[in-house]
Amino acid sequence: MKPNRMHRANKISAVIALCLPLTSLAATDDFEAYRRQQMQGVQQVKTEFREYKEKQDREFADFLKMQWSEFDTFQGKVRIKEPKPKQVPVVVPSAPVVSPKQIPAPAIVTAPMLAPVMPPPPPPQPKPVPVAADELEVFFYGNTVRFGFDPKWKAYRLTGGAKPETISDFWATMSGSKYETTIQAVNAARRELKLDDWGYVMLWRDVVRALQPERKTEQNLLLWYFLVKSGYDMRLGYYDKDVFLFAAIKQPVYATKYTKVNNQTYYAALTADHGNSIRAFYTYKSDYPIKLNALDIKTAFTGFTKSASAQRTLAFDFKGKAIKFTVPYDRRLVEYMDTIPQSEFEMYFDTDGSSLLRQGLLAELKKYTASMGEEEAVNFLLSFVQKAFAYKTDDEQFGREKYFFVEESLHFPYNDCEDRSVLFAWLVHELVGIKVVGVLFPGHMTTAVALKQVGEGAFTVDFHGDRFVIADPTYIGASVGMAMPSYKKYKPTRMVEIQ
Repeated sequence: MKPNRMHRANKISAVIALCLPLTSLAATDDFEAYRRQQMQGVQQVKTEFREYKEKQDREFADFLKMQWSEFDTFQGKVRIKEPKPKQVPVVVPSAPVVSPKQIPAPAIVTAPMLAPVMPPPPPPQPKPVPVAADELEVFFYGNTVRFGFDPKWKAYRLTGGAKPETISDFWATMSGSKYETTIQAVNAARRELKLDDWGYVMLWRDVVRALQPERKTEQNLLLWYFLVKSGYDMRLGYYDKDVFLFAAIKQPVYATKYTKVNNQTYYAALTADHGNSIRAFYTYKSDYPIKLNALDIKTAFTGFTKSASAQRTLAFDFKGKAIKFTVPYDRRLVEYMDTIPQSEFEMYFDTDGSSLLRQGLLAELKKYTASMGEEEAVNFLLSFVQKAFAYKTDDEQFGREKYFFVEESLHFPYNDCEDRSVLFAWLVHELVGIKVVGVLFPGHMTTAVALKQVGEGAFTVDFHGDRFVIADPTYIGASVGMAMPSYKKYKPTRMVEIQ
C-alpha cells in the first residue's frame, strides 16, 4: 500500500475508534431513557390500580353506612332425611333341621359389644410467637407461618357496638392500613402448603385469632375483610352485640344454617355451633364492587398437616380366628377435618387417609388380604369394619348429623352407616383394587363392589351399565352379596361414584 493511502486509512480508523464510544454511549443513553419510560409506565399503572382500589373501598364503605336489612336464617339442610337404624341388624345363621322334639328355645343374637375408645385430648396448640414488633408466627396444624401486620389491627376495638356506621369505619380503617404484605405472606404459605379453599380460610382464621386473641367480634371483622380482599364472597351480619360471618360455598352444605342475599346462599360454616344460635340478623344488601368467588369444597386436600400420632386398638374375628392390633392415626388431621363443612358424600369417599393410616392400618390388614382371593378379601374387610367398631347414630353421639372422613373413624368411639361405608370403600380400593360405589337407600348408606364373579342369589345394583354386588359394612356378619332384609324392597335413592 502506498504511504498516502496508508495515512488516509489510519485517519479513518482513528475517526471510527473515536466514534465507537460515542455510539455506545448514545445507545446506553437511549436504553436508560427507554427503561425510565417503562418504569414510569409501570409506576403509573400501579398508581392507577391503587387509586382504583381506593375508590372501590371508599364506595363500599359508603354502601356499608346505608340502612342494613334484616334477614332470616334457615335451618340446615339434611342429607339423609329418613331415620337411620338405631341398632344394627345381625345375620342369623340358618338353623339345622331337627325333629319337633329337639327344637331348642330360640336364641337371641346380639351384635358384639365393643368397649368404645375415648379419643385422646388434642395436642396443645402453641400460642402465636411475636417475632418482631410487627411480625407474628402462628402454628397451623404443625406448620409455622410467619406474617407481618399493621400494629393498629391488634389495637382495634369495635366501639359503639355493631351497627352500619361502626362497621363502615372499620372497613375504611383497614383499607388505609398496610394489608397487602400480610395477604402476600398468607398467600405464599398457601402455595407452599398446597391448601385448598377451606384450608386457606382456616389459615386466615388462625391469623386473625393471633391478632385478636379471645375477641370473637374483632376476629370476625378481620376475617371478613381479609377473605373479601382475597377474592372470596363473605357476608358480614350483626344482631345486637354479636357479629356473624357467612360464607358463599359452591357445593350444598348440610346441617348448617344459611341465609339468602341477592339470590346467593350463604352458610354459617364458620360458627362453632353451625349457626344454630343465629336467628334473624342484619346485613348489607349491596355487593362488593369487584366480583367475588364462592368457596369450593368439592374435594378436601389434607396432605399439609404435620402428623400428631394417636393410637387405636382394634379387634375382630374372621372365620373363627381372633385378630387384634394397634394402629396409629393422625390426631391433628382429625382436628382439621372436624372444621370442614358437611357437604356431598363424594368429598368423604374421595379423601385419602393419612400416611400414618397407610403405614399402620393398611399394612396390618394387608398381612391377611395379600394371600386372599378377591371375594375372600372383600369379606375379610367387611368383617373388620362390621366388628371392630361400635355403632351409634350421629344424633346419639353428637346430637347432630356428622359424616366421617376415613381418619375420623379411627378417632371417635362410634361410627354409623355412612362412616363405615367411607372406610370400607377406601380399604377395598387400596387393598383389593376393585371398583366400589356408594349406595344410598332411604335412611341407610352402604356400598357395592364390582366382583369378577357374582354368586347366585347375590343382591346387586346397576350403575352406569356395570353390575355391582352389595357389600354392607353395617350389617353384622353379612358377606358380600347380602343386603339388610329391611332394605331389599327398596331401590337406591342415589348412587355415589367414587374416584
